[in-house]
Amino acid sequence: MFQVIFIIAPIFIAIIFILVIAQLISPKFRGKMMSRQVKATKYMIDGSKEDIQRISTDMAYATKEGIETTTRAIKKGFSEDKSIYCKYCGSKIDEDSKFCKICGKEQ
Repeated sequence: MFQVIFIIAPIFIAIIFILVIAQLISPKFRGKMMSRQVKATKYMIDGSKEDIQRISTDMAYATKEGIETTTRAIKKGFSEDKSIYCKYCGSKIDEDSKFCKICGKEQ
């Protein structure tokens, strides 16, 4: 068992050494090795492009809702009579209203 390891390990080390030297000396060999990495990276980016777009869209909607909620809270805090306003038409509505009396949209 140990005899096999003492034979295989030096061969493996020699192959790695030759590949490293070849990359340092030969620009053509280095280019081939790098082109494989570039192709693999492009493949990964193409495969994940839809996922990235979906995540960014979801984040945009989450941010929009957060901004609207914060804006409503600020408006409510600054108003003395504690009225709220429709986010669609801007008319004054009751605090406990689920729908606007003017435009009929859900709040």
